[in-house]
Amino acid sequence: MTKSYEELISELKEIVKKIEDNDTGLDESIALYERGALIVRQCEELLASAELKISMLGRD
Repeated sequence: MTKSYEELISELKEIVKKIEDNDTGLDESIALYERGALIVRQCEELLASAELKISMLGRD
């Protein structure tokens, strides 16, 4: 199932909180960072797709 932009942003916010938490170890922080980077790429793709749709609607 593909997550919505809003769901991805929410997950990204949780990841940032965990990384900033003093209780999170280095290995877990690295894994969280990798997941966060993947989420950012997914968000960028969703935004690019939305921008394309808006551009096409503007041409009609």
